[in-house]
Amino acid sequence: MTARYSPALRILHWTTVALLAAQITLALLNVALYEPRPILAEALVQAHISLGALLFLLTLARITARWRSPTPPKSDNPVLRVAATATHTALYACLFALPITGYLKLAALGFTVTLFGFVPLPPLSLNVPVAQFADQAHDLIAVGLSGLLVLHIAAAMFHRHLDGRRVLHRISLSGGAS
Repeated sequence: MTARYSPALRILHWTTVALLAAQITLALLNVALYEPRPILAEALVQAHISLGALLFLLTLARITARWRSPTPPKSDNPVLRVAATATHTALYACLFALPITGYLKLAALGFTVTLFGFVPLPPLSLNVPVAQFADQAHDLIAVGLSGLLVLHIAAAMFHRHLDGRRVLHRISLSGGAS
């Protein structure tokens, strides 16, 4: 076991954080601009779709890197270990499910989904019930992911300030953060 995550995992973690911040910002801006500025809102949706696909691929890379890299020791407390494992598993599941449901909700309505303006994804047959289900699932998963992110950050603060474990140091990009 190691005291820190591998450099690859640390970079992938913080890249995921940056992309999630961008995704949340794009989603909120799209909602705010949909009525008054529909052309701008459409451009934001296109960026959101492309970054979602990038997050999906990044999540695959993170899981692969996690399997291949040693990880820091887990808590001695079995309840905290189970909670951490469950939270991380749920985070990864959301990071997979959001892009899939996002794609399904558009493609099942007959829209051509294009990544970065030039990479078309396979079209689907028109299926309104699938699109409606995917739309509801996408929104529900996004809310769940938001809650999990708050829980994840709160747990890091708990460890730092209440039990003295330097969990942020294990994932930080620099050597001095705690």
